[in-house]
Amino acid sequence: MKNAIDKFWLLMNKKIVALVIIAILVVAIAAGIIFFSSQEETVDSRIQNLMEQGDVPSLAAGIIVNDAMVWSSGFGEQSDLDTVYMIGSVTKMFTATAIMQLYENDILDLDADINDYIPFSVRHPDFPNTPITIRMLLSHRSGIADEVSNKTLWDFSADMINWANDNLEANIKLWDTRPTLEEFLEGSITPSGKYYSPDNWDSQPETDWEYSSTGYLLLAYVVEQLSDQSFSEYLQQNVLSPLDMQSTGYDYADFAGRNAIPYEWRDNVNFEYPLYNQYDLGGGGLRSTVGDLSDFLIAHMNQGQYHNTLILQPDIVDLMQTSQFSMFGHGFGGFSFAGYGLGWPLYQDQIIAHGGAAPGYLADIAFKTEGNSKFGIVLLLNRGASLVEDNYLVNTFLPAVINILFDEAAQLPST
Repeated sequence: MKNAIDKFWLLMNKKIVALVIIAILVVAIAAGIIFFSSQEETVDSRIQNLMEQGDVPSLAAGIIVNDAMVWSSGFGEQSDLDTVYMIGSVTKMFTATAIMQLYENDILDLDADINDYIPFSVRHPDFPNTPITIRMLLSHRSGIADEVSNKTLWDFSADMINWANDNLEANIKLWDTRPTLEEFLEGSITPSGKYYSPDNWDSQPETDWEYSSTGYLLLAYVVEQLSDQSFSEYLQQNVLSPLDMQSTGYDYADFAGRNAIPYEWRDNVNFEYPLYNQYDLGGGGLRSTVGDLSDFLIAHMNQGQYHNTLILQPDIVDLMQTSQFSMFGHGFGGFSFAGYGLGWPLYQDQIIAHGGAAPGYLADIAFKTEGNSKFGIVLLLNRGASLVEDNYLVNTFLPAVINILFDEAAQLPST
């Protein structure tokens, strides 16, 4: 049954999924559409012009050639490259990395029943004889809905929800007592659960692809169960610290004075949102900088290696980038998926990318292979389109900037 939360956040939930896909797919546009090209303009001036046209507050971007970031720049009101942005669903690639580390170390089996690893049963009520596996969750084929009922209450703090009630007429009723992650997941996924709704299950497991942030929250919980650590502790110890990602984390208070202020376009102005934390640790809660995300992307572009650090074995990285099933015909504007890996969406023209959206923020990481070279980009900005439509941002600005970055990447020498 739809409640006040659904009425307010339904647009957000649908648009986050759409924007994640759109933000990825516009990378493909870079391969074939030139929005404008003046040889006299620098990459910086081209991006700056687009930002001024659309009144985009701040942006940070980086270009990677092979195994090094060869260009980076910040723009707008918060132009410092140490500015920290929320990265939305790009967080899912960190969750996928953590899961694949456990697989590499024989701690879990990708094709085992997830019930082998958690203390409650996960089964689609319409397909009770089909086990839900880690592989299904990684590739969004578990059948679990993207945003289960009450997930907004789980994702956001009471302060943020109260602000939305006061400023956006959200009319969301807070929990009397916030559940634990286990209580929330069990209560949402099992038919007898406190937070259960039939709408919390979408499609047939393994057969159908349905993007699921809740599935990635469940994967984070699996990591906690198998590592005897909180997910954030595991990530810090096994991914962030090894890659020296000192400006990546979940709590904006850890980056005081460096957080990008979130905005969305309302009534023809950039409407400021408060800083907030998002507690979907597996699906969308991380914040980072262009430099830190470049380190992470370099590792995935180079068979798990960043400088002298190996976060995954090469065969595991290859597996993550190998299509688990075909997804032709699912793209926008004539651009299509080539398939879906374990965490990574795969596109035609050898493009591998993941986008992210959160209220007031958009993010993209992407790379492609051309001959013996690999080109990667990182893009972060502090104007989102999660609660409002923003046609310029989504349909003009993002495709143009990504095109500019990939065009520049092909011309820059590696270090």
